[in-house]
Amino acid sequence: MNILVFTKRVAATQEEELRIRDEGASVDLSKVPFKINDWDNYSIEEAVRIVEKTGGTVTAISIGDAESDEVLRRAIAMGAKDGFLVNSESVFHDPGVRSRLIQNFIQKENIPFDVIFTGVQSEDDQFGCVGGILGAVLGLPYSSMVIGIDAVEKDHMIIRRELEGGLQERIKITVPCVLSIQSGINEPRYVSIMGIRKASKVERKVFKAADYAAEAGPGIEVVQWAYPEKKGVATMLTGELDVVCGQLLGILKEKGVFQ
Repeated sequence: MNILVFTKRVAATQEEELRIRDEGASVDLSKVPFKINDWDNYSIEEAVRIVEKTGGTVTAISIGDAESDEVLRRAIAMGAKDGFLVNSESVFHDPGVRSRLIQNFIQKENIPFDVIFTGVQSEDDQFGCVGGILGAVLGLPYSSMVIGIDAVEKDHMIIRRELEGGLQERIKITVPCVLSIQSGINEPRYVSIMGIRKASKVERKVFKAADYAAEAGPGIEVVQWAYPEKKGVATMLTGELDVVCGQLLGILKEKGVFQ
């Protein structure tokens, strides 16, 4: 089974203080570290596990600037056979534009595949819909929130997907198809620095995104970046322990938290 896995290089902003610049036109990421999108780690791992059992290949594909090659090296170190970089200095905020670019790339380069994996969403824009749009433009069956793949056959797969309220849905989906992989479906393998160095020796093909750009312009554009509105400040309780405890109980009763 030949599996294409789309992976993205994203800013690791969890512990960073982001600075908006140019009067809201952009965010300064010059000193922010980057990493592979978390959901894509699970996608690559699941694809590699399937190929290890059934045979075939895993090809990692990333759309981004030259620095995105690092996520391809990581994917290869995890078990992908090769990596394709669709190089672009532009940031595609519109998931529809991104999906149509992927469609054009796959069809123009005649890339063979049985299944396409995407992460459920990316950590930066969090639209969570590239997989679904891609399935639509390619005319393929699609499933989101995949948390388990129970069987892989030549013409279909048996998968489990996450629903709200802790429920799961077990379905049969025909191949070829597009699946969005949810975190927790597996435990991604550890990738050593030595493994990534070895992966750098594997040839990664580079393509120009401009050759596959969709004719229609983006329907979604970033108008302005802004900080969230500041809410009320915290109330500091001071005094002896029994006094502070009494004040705290009074606040909890007032808020209806404690009866």
